[in-house]
Amino acid sequence: MKSMGEIKAGHESACAEFVKARDYRRAAEEAARAAACGFALAERTGGAVAGAHTRDAEGWLEMAYELRGRQSAVGSRQSAVGSLGTGGRASPRAGGQSAVGQSEEGGAAEGDEWLVAETPEVSFDDIAGMAEAKEALFDMIVHPMREPEKARALKLKPGGGVLLYGPPGTGKTMFGKAIAREIDAPFFYASGAQLRSKWHGESEQRLSRLIRAARSRPVAVLFLDEVDGLLPRRTGGSSVVDNRIVTQFLADVGGFRDSENILLLLGATNKPWEIDEAVFRTGRFDEKIHIGLPDAAARGGLLKMHLAGLPLDAGLEMETWVARLEGYTGSDIVGIIHDAKRAALRRSVRTGGDPLIEAGDLEQALKTIPASVTESMLAQYERFRRQRFG
Repeated sequence: MKSMGEIKAGHESACAEFVKARDYRRAAEEAARAAACGFALAERTGGAVAGAHTRDAEGWLEMAYELRGRQSAVGSRQSAVGSLGTGGRASPRAGGQSAVGQSEEGGAAEGDEWLVAETPEVSFDDIAGMAEAKEALFDMIVHPMREPEKARALKLKPGGGVLLYGPPGTGKTMFGKAIAREIDAPFFYASGAQLRSKWHGESEQRLSRLIRAARSRPVAVLFLDEVDGLLPRRTGGSSVVDNRIVTQFLADVGGFRDSENILLLLGATNKPWEIDEAVFRTGRFDEKIHIGLPDAAARGGLLKMHLAGLPLDAGLEMETWVARLEGYTGSDIVGIIHDAKRAALRRSVRTGGDPLIEAGDLEQALKTIPASVTESMLAQYERFRRQRFG
């Protein structure tokens, strides 16, 4: 005799199959049955476990209502198409897209919806400082690709997994774009929010399609942003979706080292302590690189890059501002420079003179744009580093 959990799992699987077949009426029925099982499980348990069952059941109930609404919309479209002489049958959509965004033939190319169409313009020359992070990425993919015979002699294969973690605005996404340009490889990008879905089973399918698409290319860079939202730490109160998408990721990524194709998997997160422990194990994100606040060299590079070619007052001393901007992120510094440029333009319009960026413009910008990273935030990253990596 099947347990209530097994019966519920059967309804969940049936719901996913009916969604694939675009039979939303029957999918809604299965979702409602899964919800009923969930409430029954909640009644049989207690405490946090009962709360988890209740939240899951409420999610299934909400999905049942939404599926019924989708069925109504499909029925309306079919009626409209039928009135045009198609015998009441809806014509297939271009590309044969199903309810969950897959083509009916299937295939790795479906994940190309996350392929960045143009080669990223960002290069490593645009990333000031961060020498340690650059060196790690070069060691993993650039050097083995440029010197394949030497890499083979050492039995080193290009690619692998790298997790970039640190405060917001420190340029983690830029690293992914720069490495894609360096090796002239397709660049796939997706955030946790883009991959997750409220539809049962769709989050896992999206993730699998994305990974298959990247792995199908001879060389590719796959950048997963907001990894903490995509692969959260699994606990007793975790949702079914969280458990399944983490499991799917571990299964899909675990075997890419055996492929002849070269894949660099990059992940970025502002909250590494919220990521599931299994994601850190060998074969997933082998390298963990802290992208912290820009050092003096990076701050100097940012100032030089974003002030290049602009009319600057002779009294504006670059070295002074490199020191003054300690504790600011790269995006903070760019914001300060933009604010100073607007102040220079405003003064020029008011006086009728030529625009000129003065030290006072940067001073005023500092008053309106405080550093976005606090000491407590930096301490939290340090605690994570010590606890997780020693």
